[in-house]
Formats: sequence, structure tokens, C-alpha cells
Amino acid sequence: MNILILGLKDEDGAGIVTNNINQYFLQEGHKSVLVVNTSALKNDNVIVMQRAPAAGTFRFFIEEIKRKFKRLKNRINPFERDISYSFHNLHERKVPFTAKEILKRASFKPDVILFFWVTGFINSETMKEFSEISDAKLFWVGTDNAPFTGGCHYPWSCEGFQSDCSNCPAILTPSKKNIAKRNLFYKKEYLPDSLEFIAGSTSDYTRASKSSVFKGKTIHKLVAPIDEKQFKPGDKGSAKSYFKIGPEKKVIFYGAYVLSDKRKGGKFFLEALHVLRRGLEENDCGIKLSDFLILMAGKNEMNSFDNTGISIIKTGYLNDEDLIKAYQAADFFVCSSVEDSGPLMVNQSIMCGTPVVSFDTGVSMDVVHSGITGYRAKLFDANDLANGMKYILSLNREEHEKMSSNCRATAINKFSAKVYIHSLIKIFKGENIK
Repeated sequence: MNILILGLKDEDGAGIVTNNINQYFLQEGHKSVLVVNTSALKNDNVIVMQRAPAAGTFRFFIEEIKRKFKRLKNRINPFERDISYSFHNLHERKVPFTAKEILKRASFKPDVILFFWVTGFINSETMKEFSEISDAKLFWVGTDNAPFTGGCHYPWSCEGFQSDCSNCPAILTPSKKNIAKRNLFYKKEYLPDSLEFIAGSTSDYTRASKSSVFKGKTIHKLVAPIDEKQFKPGDKGSAKSYFKIGPEKKVIFYGAYVLSDKRKGGKFFLEALHVLRRGLEENDCGIKLSDFLILMAGKNEMNSFDNTGISIIKTGYLNDEDLIKAYQAADFFVCSSVEDSGPLMVNQSIMCGTPVVSFDTGVSMDVVHSGITGYRAKLFDANDLANGMKYILSLNREEHEKMSSNCRATAINKFSAKVYIHSLIKIFKGENIK
């Protein structure tokens, strides 16, 4: 099957996932090409529409002037947003290329076109053009909620996307409030009827089903894949030694790209740690604070965790190799996200055979099952998150090994690379998936 994959980029977060899926298709014998707007990388089977200008070049100089002008313009005519909504796309109509230009660069006739994170690269009018000049089936793979909102990637409790995105809470400048409404109307006006949406979690599937954008359109649910050959269980003793952790210590792994991000719920994890500590100090339950420690990965802002009374090892940012070692060293991974489509770390942890303690949101609703692959706490309830941590800490070796085995089996059966690609092919052919 000939597959054209389109994404904003092939690096960082959603871009890496997009590039991985392109590689999975190739491994399964399909002709697959990824086209991105920009990239600093040189990946095979990836076509870059416009290379980022090298430092010192005339184009780089021009781009710097444009960025400075944009900052100046924003100071003169400010556009304030609540960053927790991740409202990035201010002008849905503005994109750099037409569908015809992209297909010309791809230079092959696709049977299927997959849109991933395309904000600022492809819009609904471009998708309509693809439907008019190509015989390919069109699918939008959601990495967050941006496909069906007026601009935000995470709507929290706002239900504006179900109607018209009026009075958008993400936009704080009153005179700019109509941008979200205008963007949503533009999507509804141009998105082709044949376009199908693929959600990566139950929460995104539910929201998409209620959205005014995808009302009447076909919606699927398919959990994002993890490479089972890369992310896998390993020798726990060796992994602990890598982080200079004694073999007798139980390890709680916690991480977020930016720990202060409101969506990642760092304050709930911090509160849960205090609850856990008090509970262990006040009750003789056989677990002592000295029995375990926290392995914490993140970009910055970790000082607030210094007064929990629990030993912490801070790793800073981890590359994939070290991240896998962290999962392997851990007895469980804590995800405190309270508004998320994933995060992918949940999938990665379970693929490594490491149980997860998380809130009842995002992909955890699909893969974290209390007593089987970890513990799923009530959303926004730090006390219940603490209950989950205490529960996993109290497991004996046999019980923990059983849960770890459950995690790996669940991941292999539900979101391994092979399962994901085979499920996508079924969707392309109009077949039902479980």
C-alpha cells in the first residue's frame, strides 16, 4: 500500500512519533513517505518542504528580523493567552504550501494520506484540496485535541468545541476572542466529508465524538504505538546501578518535560508525596520511608520536591537510552497528568513492564488498569494518587512480577508497532478493529 504521511516536523514529541510510524510502515513492506514542513535532521524517507536556515546565512538573518518584528508587534498589540490550553494556531487560514505542491514533492500516488500534527503546515482547506486532486483515503491522526477545536490543543473543561468556540477561555485579550470561533468555523467549512479521525485514547475519542467538527464523520480509536524492540524490560539490578541506586531500594520514577506545566499535575504529585509520607509515618504498614526513593527526570523546576522527606535522585533530561534504563530501574512510574491526550511515557513504561500509577485521564483510561497494570486514581485526587503509590509499594516480589508481566503483555497485544500498523491497515480497508 502507498502511504503518504504529513506532519509539521520529524523531531521532538509528536514529530518523533510520526517518523517512527513512517518507519513501521516501511518495515512491514509498505511504500511510505513522510513529508514535513521543516526539519534540522536528515532522515531517509523524509521529505522536507523547507529546510531551517543555517546560522549566518542571509535567510537566517531575514528570519531573525521577522521574529524580532513579530515580538515587537506583539508588544504594541498584545495577544495574551492562557498557556495551559496550548493555543498555538492563531490563523487557521495561513499555511505555506498547497496540496498540489506537497504531492509534487512526494512524487508518488498515495492510496492513503495520514495527517498527524500539522498545525501551521496544513489546514482544512488544504485537506479539501487533497480530497479533490487525489483518490487517496484521508485520515487525521490526533496527537491531541487541536483537530477539532478553534486553536487550543487541550480544552480542559471548556466545551466550546462542541458548538462554536465562542468566548474562548484560552484567549485573554478581549478583542482577540473571535479568533477561536473564526478558526473553528473555517474547519467546519472546509474539512472534507470523507476525512476520518483516529483518536489515540478514550478521552480524545469521546471529545472528538462530541465535537462540532467531526459530527457525522467516522471516528476510530487506536492507542499510539511503542517500539517493543527498543522499549523492553531489562535487568533491574543493572539499571539501578546505572543510577547509583542500591539493589534493596524500591524506586518510584517520575518525569515530565517541564515539571511546572499545569497539565502535568506536578502539584498533585507533590501533595500525594506528602500524603504518602504522613500515612507511612502515622501507620505501621510495613513500609518505611527508607525503603524507597524517587528517581525524577525533568527539564527544570524540581526544587519544590526537596522538602517531601523522601530521598530523590534528580537526573535532568533523559535521552531515550537513559529513559529506558529509568523505566527498568523503577518499581513503578507515576504520571500525574490531569489534562493530556497521552502522555506517551505511560505507553513506554507499560511496554517496559513497569506498572503505572496515574489519574483517570488520557491514555491511562485505556492501558492503566488497577491491580493489573498499575493503579488508576480519581482525577485531581492527590489522596487517591498516594493510595496508588502505597498499593504498588506494598506488593511482594511475586505480586510485582505478575503485574510487570501483565504490563508487557498488555503493551504487546494493544500497542506494539506491528499491532498498530496492522490495525491501521484494517482501518484503511474499512474493517473493524477491536
